[in-house]
Parts: sequence; structure tokens; C-alpha cells
Amino acid sequence: MSKAAENLLELDKHDFRILQAVEVGMRTAQYVSVESIIELSKLSPDKIANRLDKLHFRDLIFRWKGQFTGYQLTHHGYDVLAFRALSERDTIVAIGREVGKGKESDVFLAYTPTKVEVVAKIHRVGRPSFQRSKKLRSYIGDRGHINWLYKSRLSAEREYEGLKIASEIKLKVPIPIDINRHIIIMEFFEGTELVNMINLKDPLKIFNGIISEIRKLVVQGGIVHGDLSEYNIIITPKEDFLLIDFPQYENIISQNSQELLLRDIYNISKYFKRKFRIQSDPQAIYDVIMEEYEEKSAKKKSS
Repeated sequence: MSKAAENLLELDKHDFRILQAVEVGMRTAQYVSVESIIELSKLSPDKIANRLDKLHFRDLIFRWKGQFTGYQLTHHGYDVLAFRALSERDTIVAIGREVGKGKESDVFLAYTPTKVEVVAKIHRVGRPSFQRSKKLRSYIGDRGHINWLYKSRLSAEREYEGLKIASEIKLKVPIPIDINRHIIIMEFFEGTELVNMINLKDPLKIFNGIISEIRKLVVQGGIVHGDLSEYNIIITPKEDFLLIDFPQYENIISQNSQELLLRDIYNISKYFKRKFRIQSDPQAIYDVIMEEYEEKSAKKKSS
């Protein structure tokens, strides 16, 4: 069970009001003063002090002492707020074991009120990767003050949008169910990252299928995955596949999207050539996809 699940059982409504006050205060300040927490939470000072100590002890907030004493949410505190919201609207009622960990996300099993197993993906766009993410990710845009909570939330929202578009055209992706803050709930899936597969029964079939999904995403969905490689393709136990990790998707008409499309195709072609000796021409594949997309766009305009 995650730390968030444990804390959900131990906190009361006043604790959550304090966590929410810190969250709101962090929109404009790196550290939120006690005075601001009192004002935002609408709680009296005598109800604040001990609770701040408790939340700090539980690693849900971090205490900073400088010119004043200030607080900010930790990852665990932000998790608690998101999981509580998802629980209150009956999207999930329980959190299970961790099933995956990436550079900027953690993945847990979770359960619906009817005991259906689902996946909870927690986005964690942390400080060490911020300079790189600010340069590469359009969802951050030209924002001056932006903290890690907001970055993680934007990343989750972007991925949720991408998964919605992909699932609407019946692409092979996990179907998104709900989102709150930096956590996406999606349908359960199991399998192994393509990069960790030693053998495939029919690698050519998998390669052709992936290229077909890339084409479908562009021609029918009008978007590009933008970060496709052997690390975010899941091979299922029945040796089918799923495309995952959509926070860097781009609209096909946006700047650099065609460059990203060619890179996605190149990454897949290069990997299958190296690992399974499958020959392909990334540029030719790209040309066919773009030609089909442009033909479809021209028909739309003329109709």
C-alpha cells in the first residue's frame, strides 16, 4: 500500500483543509507562511500549530525556516489530496501495490467500488528535470513562476488529453478513466516494456502494428506521440502491444510536430533493425503517413 493510502485513513477534515491551503498558497509562493495558511484554511491559530507539526512529521508538508517559517507540500501530501478527491467521487476506493516506476512517474494498482482493478499513474515532474522539461514541453509554455506541483499536474493533464484522443479512435492505449491533479486513473493493463523483451514470436507483426498505430494516430487523431521508443511500448502476455506515456504529444499542425513524427518512426525502426533485424525506411514510412494525412485534410476542406 502506498504512503498516501496510509495517510488517508489517519487524517481528518481540518488536516485536509491545511494541506489544501498550502497547495493554494504555493501558486504564488515557494513557501507558504503560517499566517497565509490560517487565512486560506479559515482555521483558528490554535487548531493550526499542532496539525502543522503532525503533517510535517508524516512527511506531507516540508517546514522551511528562514526570514519566516514557511511550508510547502511534499509529493506525499500532493498524493493524499489527489487520491482523496478521486475517492470522494468513487473513482477508486483502494490503492494497491506499486507496479512501475519511471523517471517522472510512479504507477500503482488501484480498485474501483466494484473491485475492478485499475492503474493509477502519478506524475512527478521534479526539480532536477525542470530545465530540460521547460525547454522541451509545450504544455509548460511561457510561465514565469511554476512549481513542481503545477508541472506535474500539467504533465498529467496533457497525457490524459492525449490518451482520450487516442482511445476515441480506438488506438491500442490504456483507456483513461479519470484524473485529479497529477494522478491519472486508467484501465488495468499488464505486460513488459518492449526494451525488456528478449524474444518476440513475430517481431515483424509487432513492428507493422506499431507503425500502423502511428499512422492511425496522425491520420485519424491528428496528433503525434512525440516521445515514442522501445521504453513506452508494452508487450502484453498475449504478445499484443500498447502505446503508453503521452505527456509530450503534439497536434500534427503544431511547430516541430512533423520532426517529432519522423523521430518516433526512426526510433522504432532503429530498434527493430538492431534487435530483430527488420529492415525498414523511416523516411518512406513518414512520407506515406503524411501523404495520407494531407489527402484527408484536403478532402475535409473541399467538402
